[in-house]
Amino acid sequence: MPTEAEIQTQWRNAVDVLETARAHADGTMAPAAGKFDVLLQSLEGDYTPVEIAAAVARYRATYSALLDPGTALQFLSPLLLDYAAILAAEAGIAGFGSGYRDSGDLFSALYEYFVATTKTVQSRNITFDSTVTTGKSGPSGGSIVGNGAMSRLTTDRYGFAIEACHVERKLFRCRQDQNTGVEKEAEVFEHLGANESQDALLRSSFGSGRSSIAFLRSHHAGSGAGGSLLNNSTFSTFLATATPKFTGWTETAGGAQLAQDTTNFYRSHPGASTDAALKITGGAGTVTVKQALDEMRVRRLDSNTPYFLRVMLNKTVGTASGGTVTIRMGSVTASVTIAALGAGWQELLITAGEDSWPTVFGQDPLDVEIEWSSSTSGFLLVDDVLFAPFDLVDGTWWFLRANNATPIAWEIDDLLQFTDTGGAPTTGKVQWWLFVAGLGYLPSTTGTPTFADP
Repeated sequence: MPTEAEIQTQWRNAVDVLETARAHADGTMAPAAGKFDVLLQSLEGDYTPVEIAAAVARYRATYSALLDPGTALQFLSPLLLDYAAILAAEAGIAGFGSGYRDSGDLFSALYEYFVATTKTVQSRNITFDSTVTTGKSGPSGGSIVGNGAMSRLTTDRYGFAIEACHVERKLFRCRQDQNTGVEKEAEVFEHLGANESQDALLRSSFGSGRSSIAFLRSHHAGSGAGGSLLNNSTFSTFLATATPKFTGWTETAGGAQLAQDTTNFYRSHPGASTDAALKITGGAGTVTVKQALDEMRVRRLDSNTPYFLRVMLNKTVGTASGGTVTIRMGSVTASVTIAALGAGWQELLITAGEDSWPTVFGQDPLDVEIEWSSSTSGFLLVDDVLFAPFDLVDGTWWFLRANNATPIAWEIDDLLQFTDTGGAPTTGKVQWWLFVAGLGYLPSTTGTPTFADP
């Protein structure tokens, strides 16, 4: 059997063949003013416009077949099979991959092996855009009506960049609002990427096209599509004489300090019967409410899906003073001091990153917690707790919700735009061809990788 170094040499040489062919096809033959274009533009006469044009089409199709995902996979799959023996023999990796034959399973095992042994490939150096540009789509144009935010997750559970994606402008257009088919606060957006190439040529100059068309909802605290996984996310179901007072939430400390406010709340939600917020009176030590997984609307999380947690806080109405508010999603936390909290309704969230993955934040038992510690006076309002999975669009993860201090629901044709840059095939050749082959990506570095490009 070949050694790991020999397998990587073969892999590097295979990628070199694919990349050399791609560079010639995309750089010399297929681009505007390339060889194909020059020949087609010069055609005239009785026969050449038809016959030679047909020949060029066949010739281009041959080039395309040499560079399509199926061909890339034919080059890379045998290397994964040989790598399986390396994975099986590696001490401490528990034989990952030794019994697999499917390319996808083998590649997942290879990824874990690279993480465990700190191996990397050259990064594609994608600059992921996380700063939204807003507008209004359609012939009338204009300004966006709704307000809120889109969080984006571009790193996996190990902190590596998710590089199996297209580099393009990504548009999210509101297609359904409260007047056109869905409830208010649960608007539906359509994702549209840039045009895709007509074949396997010039892939890096085009986008995801039809393959990434997706629909996602603005997340809300109600039930149904786009809703929070928590029960009673807006503290609407309440009984002052009960223990616990709020259905679904356990009072682990300071139960006497908890009440419901039906006058001051963040926003309503689909299916709401009572609009309300949690009111925590300060000055009596630490107050904590939590909801365990077995009390939520689901009983299991997906280990391959990241999750988002946020709460909306308001110190202004009750002149809350002193201490710190902490939220916990399993074992990960986010905090803000009352002094640092802005006026009106403010969002506290778990920042999108490797902490968003269940294999990172998991604990026994898993729960979501909200805590106000070391308070001195006044009362704090808590509302619109969102705990839900991110939405997958073209390889990276997105979470759309209202978070403005004064929320305004999205309206039809509201537009959100993100533009990624970088990611050229020559930047990370091994990584690029893994993406083309549909296998995914390996742990990468922008510095010197252990598995170098050709």
